[in-house]
Amino acid sequence: MKIVYFGSDVFLSCFEYLAGGHEILALYTYHNEEDYFTEYAIARRAKELGIPVHYDQITPEEITQYVQGGCGLFFIGEYSHILQLPRDLTGFRGINVHSSLLPQGRSYYPLEGAMERELETTGVTLHKVARRLDGGDILAQRAFSITPDTDSVDLYLRCAGAAREMLEEIMADLDAAWEHGRPQPQTPDYWGRPDTALLTLDHSMTRARGGELFRRYNSLTQVKLGGAWYYVRALDGGSAPLGTEEREIGRGRWLYRVADGHLRLCVIPCPGKEMES
Repeated sequence: MKIVYFGSDVFLSCFEYLAGGHEILALYTYHNEEDYFTEYAIARRAKELGIPVHYDQITPEEITQYVQGGCGLFFIGEYSHILQLPRDLTGFRGINVHSSLLPQGRSYYPLEGAMERELETTGVTLHKVARRLDGGDILAQRAFSITPDTDSVDLYLRCAGAAREMLEEIMADLDAAWEHGRPQPQTPDYWGRPDTALLTLDHSMTRARGGELFRRYNSLTQVKLGGAWYYVRALDGGSAPLGTEEREIGRGRWLYRVADGHLRLCVIPCPGKEMES
C-alpha cells in the first residue's frame, strides 16, 4: 500500500512497521523544542530509506494529488499541524494515533493533561481522521495505569508500544477494521495547554514539588536563569543550601535554589520566550 506519513519520533515504531511492508511516499514532520521527542530519528531513518522529508504543511490540493496517485492511507503519529482536508474526500483514508482514551483528552497535550488532572488511567487510541479534531471513529484503544513512579516520558513510550501492536492488528485486515470503527460521542471537552504557572520552576518550591512538576511536564518545564528563559531537559536535587539563587556550572548546567536545598538542572534556551516575558 502507498502511504503518506505524518509525525515525529514518538511513534517511530509505527513508521518502521509501515516502512517494512508498504511504500511510504513522503514523511511530513516538524521541530518543536518543547517536545522531549523531536524528529531527529524519524527524519534520519526516512532519509536512509530514500523517503522525501517535508517540514512544510501539506495542502488540500496535495492530499488530492496523493489520492489520485494511488495513496491508500494517510497515517498521523504525533504531528503538530491539523490536516486541512480537501472538500472531496473520495478515496481518502486516514488514521491518527492519539495519546489518550478518546473521547477524553482531546488535546495537543493529552498525557501531560492526564497527569495534571491526577488521573489514574490513560491510554492510546487509533481513530479515523475526520474533519472534527480528534473526533473520528475509534479503530482500537489500549489503556494503562498512571502510577506514582510514572513520568510523562514513560507514558509516551507505553503509548508507542501499544500503538505499534494495534496498528499491526488493524493493517492485517484494514477494510474490516475500517468497517467496524466505533463512533465517538459528541463532547465539547478539549484540554488546552497547561497554564504557564504550572510549567515554571520558582525558588519558593520544595525539591519534591519541583520534581513532581518535572515528572508531569518533562521538557515543557521552564525556568528563568540569569535573566533568560530555558526549557528543562533533566532535573535532580540535593539538600545542601545554595548561597545564591542560581549558579551556572557548565554549558546548559545550573544549580537552582529552592526552599529546602537546590535543584540540579540541564537546560536549553526557549526560542522566542524573551519576547513574551
